Amino acid sequence: MSKMRIFNRLEESEFESPPKFNSAERKQFFAISNTTDDLLEKLGTPTNKVCFLITMGYFKARRRFFARQFLQVDIEFVAEKIGVNPLEICLDNYSRETYARHQRFIIQYFGWRKFDEDFAKLEVQSLVSIQHRPKNILLDLIESLNRKKMVIPSYNVLSNLIIDAINENEQTLSETCFVLLNKNQRLKLDSFLQKESNNDESSDWSYQLTLFKKTYQSTKPLKIKANLDDLKALQQLYLEFHPVITKLNLSNASVRHYAYLVIKSQIPQIS
Repeated sequence: MSKMRIFNRLEESEFESPPKFNSAERKQFFAISNTTDDLLEKLGTPTNKVCFLITMGYFKARRRFFARQFLQVDIEFVAEKIGVNPLEICLDNYSRETYARHQRFIIQYFGWRKFDEDFAKLEVQSLVSIQHRPKNILLDLIESLNRKKMVIPSYNVLSNLIIDAINENEQTLSETCFVLLNKNQRLKLDSFLQKESNNDESSDWSYQLTLFKKTYQSTKPLKIKANLDDLKALQQLYLEFHPVITKLNLSNASVRHYAYLVIKSQIPQIS
C-alpha cells in the first residue's frame, strides 16, 4: 500500500526549500541589528558569519530551519553586506555542530521554543477528530505551532504525525463499530453490497448501495415515488443506526467526509 501524500511533490519541495527573496525582502530579512553585529565579531570565519546571518534571515521569514541549505544569491548578498569575499565561503566547513549552536541562539534570540513532538501529537489528535482533509490538518497544525512560537520541523515529521493519527483514529472507529453493532445491523449493512434488479430493466443489476447513491431527475410520478421510497428507507436506516452514530461522536466535517467517500467509491468486482 502506497503511503498517503499530504502535500504534492511540488508543495513538499517548496516547503522544504529556503524562501526565495526578492531584493526588498533580502534587505529586510538580512538586516543586521546591534546584537547580531556584536555577535559576528565572535563567530570567527567568514563562512560561519555568512551562514549564521542567512540562517537567521530564513528563520525570520519562515520560522524554521532548512538543513544547511543556502541559496547562492543570498550568500553573495550577505557576504557583500559584511565585507566578505563570496569566494571565501565554503559550505563544507560549516559543520553540523556549528549549525546546531546557531539554531539554539536564534531560537532563544526570537523567544521561540524547540519543536515539541508530544504537544504536536495532542494537537493532531484534536484536529483529526474534527477535520478529515489531511492537507487542512497540516496547515492548521503549522498555524498552531506558529501561535505557540514553536519551531516548525520538516515535512516528513509533520506528515508522519498526521498519517499515524489518521490511521489510529480509523482503527478506533472500526473497533467501536464492531462493538456497538449487533448481528442484525451488521447483516443489514452487508446487504448493501448485494446486487438487486433495477426497476426499469430486470436484466440490469446494481448494488443496493449504488441505488441509494442515485436519484432520478425525472418529474414522472413513478420516478418521484421511487425517490421518496429511497428517502423513507434511508430515514428508517438512520433512525436504526442513530444510537451507534451518536456514540461514535463524529463531527459534522467527519460525517461529510465519510459521506463523500461513499458517494465517490466504486464497489470492486469479485470474480
